[in-house]
Amino acid sequence: MFKTFASFRPRMRSEWLSLLTAIYLLFFMNGTFWTKSSVFLKGDAFAVIALGIGLLAAFTALTVTFSAKYVIKPVLIAAVLASVSGAWFMDRFGVIIDGEMIRNAMETNRAEAGHLITPAFILHMVLFGLLPTLFIFIVDVVHRPILKKVAVNLMIILPCLLIFGLAGLSNSGTYIFNIRQHRDWFRSLNPVFPMASAAGFLIGESKEKDIVVQPLGMDAKVSDAITNGERKPRVTIIVVGETARAENFQLGGYVRQTNPELSKRDIVYFKNTSSCGTATAVSVPCMFSVYGRSDYSHAKALATEDLMDVLSHAAIKTEWWDNNTGDKHVADRIKKTELFKSDDLRFCKDGECLDQILVDGLDAWLEKVDGDSVLVLHQLGNHGPAYYLRYPEEFRKFGPDCRSVEFDTCTPETIANAYDNALLYTDHILAQVIDTLEAHGNRLDTAMIYMSDHGESLGENGLYLHGAPYMFAPTQQTHVPFVLWASPGLQQSTGIDKACLAAKADAPLSHDNLFHSVLGLMQVTTQIHDPALDIFAHCRNGVSS
Repeated sequence: MFKTFASFRPRMRSEWLSLLTAIYLLFFMNGTFWTKSSVFLKGDAFAVIALGIGLLAAFTALTVTFSAKYVIKPVLIAAVLASVSGAWFMDRFGVIIDGEMIRNAMETNRAEAGHLITPAFILHMVLFGLLPTLFIFIVDVVHRPILKKVAVNLMIILPCLLIFGLAGLSNSGTYIFNIRQHRDWFRSLNPVFPMASAAGFLIGESKEKDIVVQPLGMDAKVSDAITNGERKPRVTIIVVGETARAENFQLGGYVRQTNPELSKRDIVYFKNTSSCGTATAVSVPCMFSVYGRSDYSHAKALATEDLMDVLSHAAIKTEWWDNNTGDKHVADRIKKTELFKSDDLRFCKDGECLDQILVDGLDAWLEKVDGDSVLVLHQLGNHGPAYYLRYPEEFRKFGPDCRSVEFDTCTPETIANAYDNALLYTDHILAQVIDTLEAHGNRLDTAMIYMSDHGESLGENGLYLHGAPYMFAPTQQTHVPFVLWASPGLQQSTGIDKACLAAKADAPLSHDNLFHSVLGLMQVTTQIHDPALDIFAHCRNGVSS
């Protein structure tokens, strides 16, 4: 039987298998790259052909480099599988698979991943991934003796590198200009950029294992700490939104009524707020970090205490309730409740829960508050692509709505309808938070801050979802909603001038403001507090300017 099987196995020199794989990777798994190349090079046939020749030479040189016994098959199979999965997400959603996108994938949960691992994705992987890798696996690769192999490989690699260089020089001005103008161009080259990003991510992860968290704001204290019941306890609820883009907020001028309930509350909406990142794994820790977007890094965030720690140092009770995929290490040192792991059938199904679960226990929690407190509610919000699962039936106001995670089965209009329904539900959740806080106004001075972690693309310029590298991310992914509600009692006890805040609602703000504004709102004094980033600093009675 073995001899019979062996007689049917195709035999092929290692160099030819390398070349075939290079052709497959470059021309069959790079639809996004070649589409961009045609557009950016404005249909210049010579430039496109030269680019194809040069890149094929480079891909061949790369694959031939690994054409050694016991090495060639694992490397080529890994490259094929990586490119096939990368092609699926790049071609359908327009995403760039960089280090932060990989971090998001590593930190996701089973339910979230399940919305992306669809039957269509599995079929794609079988047809374009499993079958080619099966061929690589069964082919009888013919190898030369080691010294001759090195010589032959070099005879292929060196001319290929020369061809690559000459192809680049033939249109160097055009290529350089377009690379500078369109930084996303070569980031979509598959699987080169994704695999390089994965390597960079793993190297970074290994370096971060030994990070020791450094204390921050140890001098923090509440300037008017409660003594002998002289004032009511202050409570601020920070609602961290998920994937809500400001462009679809009625409060910011959107034509649809996506904020009917908030519109009836006495809130301030800050219209021009930008995010720190375009994905949860970046934005959430950055929002609570002392570092602004320009100084932020994942390693810095891990190495430094955050806003919740500083509040704790000021003897403020801090807590985190999560209905997303985790707190991204922001709540490592405070009490946290992972509601997304709940099996409460009133709200939860298939490993995900409606955001109503965040409000369900809020009244009871407030009843027990006996001192200054800050509670964070981390929403599931508008997390895609399963927008239709983010809201109950009674919030299907905009229809018909896309009821699938496979966007190619839906129209852009139905996708937008589902997204807006999810925003409508968030509006309801936020109104409930405000109403619950108001109900405790006789005993507590309260406030709610809502700020989304990042926005979302809904098909603009061929992009869907989020996670685009910030340097060329569209505003749909970086322009986020920011809502403030403060009770009359809190305004009075802190001297906040709401009219002053409303007058500055059009001013440019960002996630950088959250850290210092919460400290200001809770009357926390510390050397690390920056009044320039505190939205309340210049809007208090007697200092409004």
